[in-house]
Amino acid sequence: MNILCLKETNTSWITSTIRDRLSTIKEKLSAWLKLRAKPPLVTEDSTLSEIASHHPRLWVFLEKKYQLKPQHLDPHWSLKFLSKKFDLPPAQILFMEIQIDGKQSQVIELTATEAKQLLEKEKELAILDVREGWERNFGSIPGSLVLERTLLDTILGSWSKDRPLLLYCHFGVRSSDAANYFSEEGFEKVFIIKGGIDAWSQQVDPLLPRYTGSYC
Repeated sequence: MNILCLKETNTSWITSTIRDRLSTIKEKLSAWLKLRAKPPLVTEDSTLSEIASHHPRLWVFLEKKYQLKPQHLDPHWSLKFLSKKFDLPPAQILFMEIQIDGKQSQVIELTATEAKQLLEKEKELAILDVREGWERNFGSIPGSLVLERTLLDTILGSWSKDRPLLLYCHFGVRSSDAANYFSEEGFEKVFIIKGGIDAWSQQVDPLLPRYTGSYC
């Protein structure tokens, strides 16, 4: 997904850090698979029923993304066969999409009003601001922590994976990327504010000024 940002962001380190960590994970996984001398759990020849046993959202994903009704699909079809039959992306790409969909489903999107209610209810909630410094000059949600390198390392290294996290940015794009990353890292309660702090300004705190200059 290509998103246009009108201002160059200094938080590109978040993206590069995520890519570096994912690369490390892939290398470790590859080495582990070689040591085990076993094929990956899911291959292009795996049946849909086999995949669904590990990824229960498979049928929901296929219907939502490709308008394929579960009742029209044979559970014994292989992923490769499905891909060719309906002219879908290659089996490997298709499986990556299934995995990503499963991870994204673990990130909960809240309205600004719902986020405020969560803040009042959940005392252990950590509020993470992934915006630029110039954006924070307009104001922040009370109690926010700036997600910078040191804090990221601390969160990944010592925070409990069941501690709830609420992330926000300007309109919700950057916070969504960061939230998916935390979910990938095993955090179980990850939330984002739909519409970001712009929505918060409209729904919760009208005294917090809205601003322009970044659409992500």
